[in-house]
Amino acid sequence: MFDAGLSVEEPVRGVVLLRIDRPQALNALTTASAHGMIELYTRLALRTDMRALILTGAGESAFSTGADLKERAGMDAMAARAQHMAHRLAFSIRRGFDFPVIAALNGIAHAGGAELALSSDLVLAVPHAGFALPEIRRGIMPGMGGTQALTAALGPRRAMELLLTGDALDAETALACGLVNRIVAPEALVSEALALAERIAEAPPLAVSAVTRAVRGAGQGGAEAGLALELALHQRLMASDDRLEGARAFAEKRRPVWKGE
Repeated sequence: MFDAGLSVEEPVRGVVLLRIDRPQALNALTTASAHGMIELYTRLALRTDMRALILTGAGESAFSTGADLKERAGMDAMAARAQHMAHRLAFSIRRGFDFPVIAALNGIAHAGGAELALSSDLVLAVPHAGFALPEIRRGIMPGMGGTQALTAALGPRRAMELLLTGDALDAETALACGLVNRIVAPEALVSEALALAERIAEAPPLAVSAVTRAVRGAGQGGAEAGLALELALHQRLMASDDRLEGARAFAEKRRPVWKGE
């Protein structure tokens, strides 16, 4: 589908698998990759049948090491900023999805790759995966939400240390810190991610969308704002046909047929 270091599959209707396919460059993202993501994400955001996006990398070494610094080294400041803004636009579109994003880490997730994982809703990782935000060693800092996501996940002191040193977290530590949902064998990574996506796809789509939005909104604007968002989303579901179908299916001891209405 793309010639920008990306490959796309739809193994199950409504479940899209996006693979960063530049293993020779540790799946670093070029400007063309960012524009490919923008094109795909815009298309997915407009689909009403989407249920989950799985994001993974090619090969066994890296999920992604973020922006391609070899490409950036040949850019002037304006071109480098344009590259960054293309990546940031892709992130912004993805954060607006009404369906969850699953990151399947097949290797290290460094810099922008770590930010891709941190901004996902669910994360599976192989044992040799790891997180690092080493931008400070290159004279910069994360620019796609990494400081905020890491602080929310780990607390300010732990996040500050990792951001100021650029040190990495291994998969087991990331699991203990709550950055990873589970660790799986490399040969089972994609199948586990697909199985998780299929379970989500079987759930009522309106409720999946509401839960996704509520959890993403947690901590933004304080506890009262979060509770208000949850209540508003809950009340919309209470007025839905799917809520009635769920109750009827339970009473009739049958599988519900969700319509997303």
